[in-house]
Amino acid sequence: MARWRVLIVMIAAWIAATSAIHAQAYLPENNLAYPVQVLVAEGGGTGFFIRRGSDLFLATARHVLYDIAAAQPRAREFTLRALSKDLKETTVTVMHVNAAQLADSHAIRTDDQRDVAVVRLGSLRPDRLDTTPGVVVSERSRGGIIVAPFDYLTRYSEVDVSSQIFMFGYPSVGVAGFSQIDTTRPLVRGGIVAGLNPTLKTIIIDAPVNHGNSGGPVVQLSRTNRLRIIGIATQFIPVPEDVIGQKPSDSTMLALGNSGYGVVASADAIIDLINSF
Repeated sequence: MARWRVLIVMIAAWIAATSAIHAQAYLPENNLAYPVQVLVAEGGGTGFFIRRGSDLFLATARHVLYDIAAAQPRAREFTLRALSKDLKETTVTVMHVNAAQLADSHAIRTDDQRDVAVVRLGSLRPDRLDTTPGVVVSERSRGGIIVAPFDYLTRYSEVDVSSQIFMFGYPSVGVAGFSQIDTTRPLVRGGIVAGLNPTLKTIIIDAPVNHGNSGGPVVQLSRTNRLRIIGIATQFIPVPEDVIGQKPSDSTMLALGNSGYGVVASADAIIDLINSF
């Protein structure tokens, strides 16, 4: 009888755990408004808004805004495009950012090693946004933007291997012209935390990161079934692929493909940069 009781308890625990996972394996609809499209000349990526007190920040990947090789901004200006909280609304909020001006005033701060950039965009008031000099709002949605509270950011030490994650972004680079992809709207991808790198404090996810995903928020379904932001997508992990020449005389070439694993810079870098303002 004791063995049967143990078995029944184990089955009940498994059913309860499975039910909890399935019950939470979705996102509230307005979460799709979290990712912000970052438009830069000849490129771009994703980011998201964060609020600490009244201060409004943008977090994204450093390489989205900066040419790493040249160690300078990719362009003097970039544009932010944010969906409305009301996803039925077609009007979006658009901000034009003078990167050179903000860099000179130290309103852009970067973590070069962890490939993270944070931009102070202004101060949120009950009825308006007082923008940082160099930031101009040209369009506003009636529903307003979605902003992540600062305390939604979850440090590396609280990330659990095998926990469920969702990654938001605009992986539209390379798929332009493909009719099934609406490049003006974000896509969400699901996966799990595959592993951790304690030396670099980076997170490996079992979800492929594509061009345009860089800087997009990655959220974890925590042990208490709450969604928390654990970092931003920064790169994919490549895997060698053989590419055979089209002619018999061509030699075999080696190319790098997407392994299906992605790298996430932990939210520690975002927290540290925001705290430096």
